[in-house]
Amino acid sequence: MTGRTIAAVALAAVSVGWLDPHATGHEASRLYTAGKFDDAAGKYNEALVDQPDSPVLHFNLGDTLYRQGKFTEAVNALQQVPGSDADTGRTARVAYNIGNAKYRLGQAAESSDPKAALGLYAEALAAYRRAMGAAPDDADAKFNHEFVEKKMADLKKKLEEQQKKQQQQQENQDKQDEAQQDQPSQQQKPEPEGDRQNQQQDQQQQQAGEQQQQQQQQQAAAGQAGEKKDGEMSKAEAAALLDAQRDQEVRPDEVVKKLQGAGVVEAPEDW
Repeated sequence: MTGRTIAAVALAAVSVGWLDPHATGHEASRLYTAGKFDDAAGKYNEALVDQPDSPVLHFNLGDTLYRQGKFTEAVNALQQVPGSDADTGRTARVAYNIGNAKYRLGQAAESSDPKAALGLYAEALAAYRRAMGAAPDDADAKFNHEFVEKKMADLKKKLEEQQKKQQQQQENQDKQDEAQQDQPSQQQKPEPEGDRQNQQQDQQQQQAGEQQQQQQQQQAAAGQAGEKKDGEMSKAEAAALLDAQRDQEVRPDEVVKKLQGAGVVEAPEDW
């Protein structure tokens, strides 16, 4: 092949590219149809460099990112699609896809951040309403709106039940705390070992003092009982003497017996 022929082929290729400015976009769409979403997203971004205002490229890029699960990026791409009063179909499709992406974001946040999920569900409902406003006959938008609306109501009910349960648990805890504060503690703290030993010593000393005091009282009473003056008998001695005399006393019946048995003392013969 001569140099002139090579130049002609190269010129023909450049001419084809120049004649089809949508060639990159078409390639991206082919990759999208084949399910190669990563490659398709790259081609759409490449095509947007030459056509930054293309509503079709922004829409297709947003759809591709949605297929990749990149819902936040998909919303950003779809929001770049310019609105058109003349093309209500485009407006409806954009709003519908934004609603789907918002729903997916809310679904992902529902378990970790329910409040954020509610906000995203509300944004999805607003997007579906825009879609129904632009295309009142769009059954899919209506169905999705009702579905997300029910999903939102269920989540609200769940949150309310959780809040009531937490409030009830807090009230029960507060009542228990108040009951514990009102009831005097019946538990006694263990005494330190040193204090216990000191108390035992004090008790032993007190008992010893009481015993000594009792002994002193007994000795004082005994001393008073045995106390006497010079020439006088003590009370104990007097009591002992009286007991002895009582033993020597003769009862009346014994006097009669002695008198009856007694003889007359006769005088000695020699006096």
